[in-house]
Amino acid sequence: MGACFLWSAQSLSETVTVEVVTEPVTSGYVLFTGIPDGQVTLPQGTISKSDLTPGTYSSTVSTIDPTLLDANYTLTSIECDDDTSPTPSVGDVANATATFHLDANESVICLFKLSVDGNDGGEGNNGGEGNNGGGDDGSGNNNGDNGTGNNNGGDGSGETTAACICPKQGVWNVSNLPGEMVCTGVMSMTMPLKASNDIGHIEASNNCDTLTASGLSEDEATIIFQRTANCNYKGTVGGLYEGISMEIDFTLNVADQNNMSGGLHSVVNESGMTCTMSRDYNMSH
Repeated sequence: MGACFLWSAQSLSETVTVEVVTEPVTSGYVLFTGIPDGQVTLPQGTISKSDLTPGTYSSTVSTIDPTLLDANYTLTSIECDDDTSPTPSVGDVANATATFHLDANESVICLFKLSVDGNDGGEGNNGGEGNNGGGDDGSGNNNGDNGTGNNNGGDGSGETTAACICPKQGVWNVSNLPGEMVCTGVMSMTMPLKASNDIGHIEASNNCDTLTASGLSEDEATIIFQRTANCNYKGTVGGLYEGISMEIDFTLNVADQNNMSGGLHSVVNESGMTCTMSRDYNMSH
């Protein structure tokens, strides 16, 4: 995944990021106002604002692509990744707003999830319209003709680990796609990142809620991925390089047990420059 480059990691200066995912996955866009602001391009795009001072910031959905609305996509959840912070950030679905409570040296990501009506869990004791889980989209108890049930209805919350795919453990091939690093400030430049290939190893733990990836990056760093609400994974690698604190954020989007895709994103602020690196990658078992 290529994490050894000097500007390939996000500094620990204060950064807020909005990410948008859809279920099921589709293309489109979502516009935001506030901090950060701008357009998020789907699937699974992000916008960020870095070099902030500690404090409170908010970002609100201002426009959802009309094609998404026509397909019955609605905002169903907002989750932020600093829940262990003394002042955690919060999401307000009713107002389509994420409020970032940014501490010193903190980087926060808030995930906005858009789902098709009726596709984000559900009450589902008997599943769909039919009796005993026989509806077209049933997730209930008795595994009707087209239900996804088989006693995975649990307490009716619709949120069960069985709904998520666990990637296979063992050796994975990583195909790094071309990327770029864009720097602005006292000197502006854009540098391409060449395509490359890596081979690494993935181990699953905690009922597949955690993936430990080793050897997937050029510097052999170990990456700990945690499962997200949409059954994909996020991980972060941080450290010091020549006295500069850095982080690099990784995502894994699970297609099936043998195939995943993802991307890395990093921002570094140093010596009057802000450099942002991004690249996508595909993985196969």
